[in-house]
Amino acid sequence: MASMEDLELLRATIAVALADGEMRRSEMGVIRGLVERTGIGQISFEAMLKAAEQNPSFTDNILIFAPDKARRALEVLVAQAGLDGDVSPHERTVIERIAKQFKISGAEFNEVFNAGVRRAEALRKGHGS
Repeated sequence: MASMEDLELLRATIAVALADGEMRRSEMGVIRGLVERTGIGQISFEAMLKAAEQNPSFTDNILIFAPDKARRALEVLVAQAGLDGDVSPHERTVIERIAKQFKISGAEFNEVFNAGVRRAEALRKGHGS
């Protein structure tokens, strides 16, 4: 059974991946990993994708209450967005909206954002891209 935090993180990764209008293979890899981790079925996943594409408020009310889990989730979102070498302005806007819902702002946001960028760089180097 998937935890609420894993499902919320899955919703958030889908929203960030769609933010710039193009879901890249690297982003889909992160999402597929979370789909496997949560154990949701293909039909549920496709419904979630469709909802994200059609509903501009899809990112509203993404909740992860535990501060340490929220910080880790935000770092994952930044890393996912940065896997292609750049966090687009649209992706950053979505990430900032989610961070506000997680009650992460200011210096803490910058710290987590930079950690996510470093994680993306390490992942890119690790895959030779």
